[in-house]
Amino acid sequence: MNAVTLFAAVLALVGAAPKDTPTKFQLKPGQQIVAIGDSITQAGGYLKMIDAVLAENTPKGQLPPIINVGISGQKAEDLVARFANDVVAKKPAYVTLSIGINDVWHRLGAPHDPNILAAYKANVEKMVDMAQAAKIKVILLAPTIITEDVKAAGNTRLKLYVQAMKDIAEAKKCQFVDLHQMFLTALEKKPAGESDKWITSDGVHMNDKGDAVMAIGVLRALGVSEKRIAASHWPPVKK
Repeated sequence: MNAVTLFAAVLALVGAAPKDTPTKFQLKPGQQIVAIGDSITQAGGYLKMIDAVLAENTPKGQLPPIINVGISGQKAEDLVARFANDVVAKKPAYVTLSIGINDVWHRLGAPHDPNILAAYKANVEKMVDMAQAAKIKVILLAPTIITEDVKAAGNTRLKLYVQAMKDIAEAKKCQFVDLHQMFLTALEKKPAGESDKWITSDGVHMNDKGDAVMAIGVLRALGVSEKRIAASHWPPVKK
């Protein structure tokens, strides 16, 4: 895919932005974002894309690069144990929280356990509470997909975790980005005959197209207009 048209092409796949999407840019000069999550965050593809779009659309040096504190293999119980040190202590203006894939994927060999789901919800709630107590704005990123088959067992179970995160966002009045639905919407448009590496590298971790889906979700939450997103370049163009 041509680098200049990547974001525009992916915007056409993911559906319209939610009605409650901010219409004004949310970040002020100098404000820091910290991103916490699992291996998808640690790989950092979508975060690099966000940095690139923000750099292209703001004065040089206005915003610091996102601080990436993703760690491969982690679940919600791992994140909550390090949230104070890895997020709160850094005093960011915003935190993006992306967790839930491993909470489901690593346990697919066993039946769904409502106690595990309840623990997941409780741990995400604790992290939101810690952030909000420190006056850090929270953007909750719904877990993405487990294989590119929308009817697969992993994606079916994942819906329970997506709903749990959505419920937290509503109760705690923080932003929620339904990345899961964005991926499902994109997969509905997957061309016939494409491999299972159309939007991911292995069904879970992202290729450029998948990273762009995630980046678009966060950029919308930050109030970056779709016109600006579509016109942005990947790889970035030096100013």
